[in-house]
Amino acid sequence: MARLDWSRLRVLVVDDNAYFRKVVRTVLNAAGVARVAEAGDAEEAMALLHSGPRDLILVDYVMSPVDGLAFCRIVRNEASSPAPRVPIILVSGHINPAEVQQALNAGVNAVVGKPISARALLREIKQTLSDPPLVRRADTVLDPDHASSLDADPPIQEAEPEAPAALGPQPVIDGRAG
Repeated sequence: MARLDWSRLRVLVVDDNAYFRKVVRTVLNAAGVARVAEAGDAEEAMALLHSGPRDLILVDYVMSPVDGLAFCRIVRNEASSPAPRVPIILVSGHINPAEVQQALNAGVNAVVGKPISARALLREIKQTLSDPPLVRRADTVLDPDHASSLDADPPIQEAEPEAPAALGPQPVIDGRAG
């Protein structure tokens, strides 16, 4: 298993709450992730996916006019999708077991509930990218193949994100708007 180099990640954060996008960007930057793109809706996110490769998508569940699950289905299933195999982590304050199963069926790799802590988010990112599970596309299961900087130059050295110094104590981040 390759080690994760946080500084090389290209992350797309999709959330209709600008404040929460900023908080997630701050957490990612503190962990060493410098390339963070933000989208306020699914249309903007798809345009960013078409503009260049991403290693990870963090998406909110409740968005408008297209919700997070519909966005995941588009990414996984549309023939024109530029990123059908990129790992997706769903982040939301509206998670129950049935919704988690719906998210997994839509092609989400992992789910993180709000409110979140920086540590929990970084741990889930690390786990998802270090050992990406198979992803679903329609009724087909695909191997994780997101030809990206993660696979480019082994060995990739990991910058441990467990307690980024810039974050200090790990606050709970509550963005329950979505």
